[in-house]
Amino acid sequence: MQNFETVGDRSNSDILEEILKGEYIKPVYQPIVSLSNGQVYGYEALSRISKQELQMNIEQMFRLADKDGKAWELEKLCRARALENAARLSADKKLFLNVNSNILYDHQFRTGFTREHLREYGLDANSIIFEITERVAALDSSAFLCSIDHYKKQSYGIAIDDVGAGYSGLNNIASVKPNLIKLDMSLVRDIDKDEIKRLLCKAMVDFGKSAGIQLIAEGIETEEELSVLVKLGVDLGQGYFLGIPQESFSPIAPEKVETIKRCHAKQYNENLISSVYPIVGHLARPGYIVSPDKKLGSIYEMLKMNLSVTEFSVVRDDMTMGFMTRTDLNELLGGRYGYGLHSKKTVQQAMKPDFSRVNYGMTVDAVSRLAMQRPFEQLYNPIVVEKDGKYLGIVTIKNLLDACTKVEVDIARHSNPLTGLPGNLVIEKEIQSRIFADAPYCVTYYDIDNFKAYNDAYGFENGDKMLMLLAKILKTCAAQGEFIGHIGGDDFIVICDYHEGEGYCESVVERFSREVTSLYRDEDIRNGYIISKNRNGVTENFPIAGLSVAGISNRARNYKNIGDFSQDIAQLKKKCKKQPGNYIEIL
Repeated sequence: MQNFETVGDRSNSDILEEILKGEYIKPVYQPIVSLSNGQVYGYEALSRISKQELQMNIEQMFRLADKDGKAWELEKLCRARALENAARLSADKKLFLNVNSNILYDHQFRTGFTREHLREYGLDANSIIFEITERVAALDSSAFLCSIDHYKKQSYGIAIDDVGAGYSGLNNIASVKPNLIKLDMSLVRDIDKDEIKRLLCKAMVDFGKSAGIQLIAEGIETEEELSVLVKLGVDLGQGYFLGIPQESFSPIAPEKVETIKRCHAKQYNENLISSVYPIVGHLARPGYIVSPDKKLGSIYEMLKMNLSVTEFSVVRDDMTMGFMTRTDLNELLGGRYGYGLHSKKTVQQAMKPDFSRVNYGMTVDAVSRLAMQRPFEQLYNPIVVEKDGKYLGIVTIKNLLDACTKVEVDIARHSNPLTGLPGNLVIEKEIQSRIFADAPYCVTYYDIDNFKAYNDAYGFENGDKMLMLLAKILKTCAAQGEFIGHIGGDDFIVICDYHEGEGYCESVVERFSREVTSLYRDEDIRNGYIISKNRNGVTENFPIAGLSVAGISNRARNYKNIGDFSQDIAQLKKKCKKQPGNYIEIL
């Protein structure tokens, strides 16, 4: 039986020695893909044993190298092989290199990543992402963090691998402050079937956006997993579903690109339907753009002639590469020697790669929240807007806040002044968002029976108290994020994001029946009715107020348009209203 130490008559250490001496390592490259447009962001360089007779898997080889003290030798060989093909890497793509944390601060490693050495491979530091692996913990944390800071200053990117598994965790993220974090495949696998995994992923997405860190989901194997990750807002993806490791820098298949665009378009449509806030793309203006090869001196002279330009985006082939403000440029070229030292540099060498960018379809309230979470020095910078992964323009903080303020005023205008609940403008959007989505829902309408008679007999002030009572009960019974709206008069609506709305309705009816009696005189309670006039002015007896509840879920039928839904709910409401006493019916 094969074990870790021996294979046949040879020890694994002997096999490792043969691999190193014969340099039997070949690189393969797996694409890392934007989940907003399907374009390749970069490639992770992986290593494979090229001599088939050497029976050892790659993970076993690295563990053995650590054990035998040959980690540096193996890392050096793998890295050399990975860089051999780097000249064929497109200028706008990143190369991810796995690095053992304990050699990151090694002198030999540093000398292997000088500008001169990289130039031999047709690369620069902006193209390299060091992916810190979790094979071992850093032996010297102080030296490790100093090295990380050194590489960041040299414009290298830093990614933390396998977040959510093993050693790599929040302590690494807090200390390293990486550019990217890779969500471990154990959290990605079957994420479409596991609510806890979705919640964890959403928390990481929110954290990443707040901290300015991009999230990569590893190990995507199905379209269902991909669809959930797109919906959650994960930036980048990697896995066999998108592309297998290959010996060349291969693009992903066109049908995979279309799948990502289809998932993204579906999410965009849902956002567009469900939000009363406009999408940020409608606010974007062209902005000023420059080529990454433009010299800083010529940009400086241009800005002197055009005082209205306060910032510019660095764009190549419609792809946004960076962003810079007039203040950033002035600080760089100012001072006694600034202009002489930097004016002949290209803007690519000086631009900020960590600028804020958003997709065309994001709503302005979501963009505003992201903008306000940026570091203070970036707080009021404009935000780059992209569509299908290409530069569209910029949006200013003033325009974002103006748009949000206008919407909030509109919402306030359309909220019910008595209950403060959302009115018809928001209600319509909420209903549409459920009908056009695939998720479960149950839309329920509440009507107070005999409300007009009570209002006439007890007066408008007491009538308002009854409406407030029902509004309070609807909110008190809401335990799962139900949406509650006030259509007007004694008509209310509750939208549940699940099929089984009966339990919620029964709780509301039971509580209303118990508490509404406090709004009646004792005599009327003893009689079980009040005396009032009907709509024709004829005096008659009216029972104590109750509730008629009509509801529709998509448990048995999926509606394709709002017209069919409205017709069915109107008929059901009429039926419920004709029934005596409290009545609930949900289709």
